[in-house]
Amino acid sequence: MATVDVWRTRLNDLTFCKKIRENNAKDSKHKLQTDAKRLLVVFDSKLFVWDCSQTHLIYFNLRNVLSEKSSTCSSTSNHYQTLLCTDSPKFDVECLVMNGTGSHIALWGPGGITVMELPQRWGKYAEYEGGKDTVSCRTITICEHYFNSQKGVILQVMWHPGSPTDTTLVCLTSNNLLSIFDIQEPERPSQVVNLCEYEPGYTSSPSKIPFSCIVGENAVAFDFGSPVELKKKQKPFVDQGAPPKSCAVWPVYLVYGNGDIYVSYIDVNSPRPLKFPVNGPLLMHPPAEDNYGNDACAISVLNTMPPVVVVATCEGRLHHCLLLSASQEETTLQSESSFRVSETSTIYESPQEVSLYVYETVELELSLSVPSLDVDGSVEDDFTCPIRLLADPSSDDRYHCLHSAGVHTVGIPWIHQYETFFSQGADDALSTESLPCILEHLVCTKPMPSSPPSPVLGLGVLSGQSPGTMLLALTSDYEFITLQLSTKYRCQDSSLLSTSSGQALLSPLRRFNREPFDVYIRNILARTSSNPLLRSSQNTEMSQQECFQLLSRTTQIFREEYIQKQDYARQELEKRVRILLKQKELQFQNVQELQESRNILRDRAQGLADKFIDCQEKQEDMLKRLEGLMRKFQARLPVLSEAERSMKRDLETMEEQLHVYQRSLDQLKMKRDFQNRQSLSLDKGSHSSPSLKSNQMKQLKEVIKHEGDELADLMKRVNSLRMESS
Repeated sequence: MATVDVWRTRLNDLTFCKKIRENNAKDSKHKLQTDAKRLLVVFDSKLFVWDCSQTHLIYFNLRNVLSEKSSTCSSTSNHYQTLLCTDSPKFDVECLVMNGTGSHIALWGPGGITVMELPQRWGKYAEYEGGKDTVSCRTITICEHYFNSQKGVILQVMWHPGSPTDTTLVCLTSNNLLSIFDIQEPERPSQVVNLCEYEPGYTSSPSKIPFSCIVGENAVAFDFGSPVELKKKQKPFVDQGAPPKSCAVWPVYLVYGNGDIYVSYIDVNSPRPLKFPVNGPLLMHPPAEDNYGNDACAISVLNTMPPVVVVATCEGRLHHCLLLSASQEETTLQSESSFRVSETSTIYESPQEVSLYVYETVELELSLSVPSLDVDGSVEDDFTCPIRLLADPSSDDRYHCLHSAGVHTVGIPWIHQYETFFSQGADDALSTESLPCILEHLVCTKPMPSSPPSPVLGLGVLSGQSPGTMLLALTSDYEFITLQLSTKYRCQDSSLLSTSSGQALLSPLRRFNREPFDVYIRNILARTSSNPLLRSSQNTEMSQQECFQLLSRTTQIFREEYIQKQDYARQELEKRVRILLKQKELQFQNVQELQESRNILRDRAQGLADKFIDCQEKQEDMLKRLEGLMRKFQARLPVLSEAERSMKRDLETMEEQLHVYQRSLDQLKMKRDFQNRQSLSLDKGSHSSPSLKSNQMKQLKEVIKHEGDELADLMKRVNSLRMESS
């Protein structure tokens, strides 16, 4: 436990923790928190904390906490990064949700949803943007216009685990709508599941409210189960545009305020998603008169075999239910009660009907029970609060409960028996020994029912570090509580999405359609009521009490409609100025860094150009030396090369031709001598000897000169070839 104390001490001594505490202490807008929130996310030893006062995200690598052996943290282990939003949320953030690949974080509250795209990580320590202190992150506001007009309608937001690009959000609203958003098109949902559509007497008219909404029987929470494979029905004919043979859908289990549990199937992988009806309520065994509570607030589906469905109520009760296939009688009963027909029933087989078998019910101790001094000794605690359920990523048979009174951890060791039973087959007998769950009360922030609320603002599970699996809790005064979880649970490494195929997710193109800031300030300063100008009669008499009431009313309206709104607008303006100044400083820093990088690159380019010229000259010298070496090496070879043999053949052919030319030349010389003798004899024999004409003599001289030149060229070539061959 000494290591856990070191973790707690070093976390609370970090610079960003102190800074957050100081900012929230100075923030006049900071209100007393009454409900638990999830402003903390732990993902693969990376810690993200939302600063409510400064409206930005703090990133810290938890591996740096134990990087130093000493008790003091060095600059490296104390380094953190501030992630700024390009468009900060205008609503109160109550929950952070990280997607499976760690590329986006959803910031949501009852008033809106904002998705924050995390930048790339590189550098020595693989930090965002190479380790800058302040990083600007692109943000996407989901359906901003609708959520601004409908205040406080969001109940829960989750990332869809079956999204191909891990960019699909599922949102549950208080008007019984389950909306599926793709952050590439944030202004409108890609799918909408109306949970009231299949009620008896339902009408699609927007002016008429369903009966379930009137009595408060609305869906309050949901969770995803394991995907279900639906096979295509066999048909005698084949359609050219027929859908695929199978379809993978994800079941969404919804819990209503009255305790009923419904299931809806969502398809996000098909180009044209299929629509499935909302089935339910699911039968629960054994049945209860109060339907296991009328104030359900949360649901969680554990990744076990068979799946365990946990339903929480505001009174602090937890129901552990086994999700099993329904029998034929139960299937008939459910179909008669729901009478819902799927539009895809003619294409795919219907999903198998399921039922819930309640294994046990656990009651949490929200506030510590203090013995009463009454005669009967009974302790009555009427304190209730919503409960948030958080599955443990390091163990499938454990989850955590987060509420305004503290933190509980629940382990279900009995699920191991059912996993063994289903894996070995139905022939083996199932043990009838009843194993209760293990309930641990880790943090209590409301020891007495009369104590003021001090809820936990965040909860995260850190696994894979030296102390073991630990639980990080963030209190209302921004102090970290580090608790080492028990090792008596059956822990298995779950197959996280981060270990799947590392396909790079391309950042989708985004089109921002945000509300202008001046319009936002104008809406803040808009008044719903005002004080009229009093023009009463001179004979009017008012008592002091009436004057005081009028003065109080006037003062209250001025305070609520003018001072408070102007104060709130001033805070928003100051926040906007702080954000813009940070963005401006960050942009100036980026410009300076780019200029320095440009100068460095220019100098490096000049140096590389000089080196390239030197290398080119050296390469030419080396090529010349290599050519000389090759010539010398080739000259000393005892065997003639192919080129030399070819040249030898050419020389021999030319030598044979020279002999032919020599004989022809000899013949020409003999003919010339003969002609000369004939001409001389003719000159001596007669005074009038015949003579050649001038043109004939000219042609004869040209022929003889041409043949002589050819013979001279041939003799030169023969002599040169002989010299080369020798």
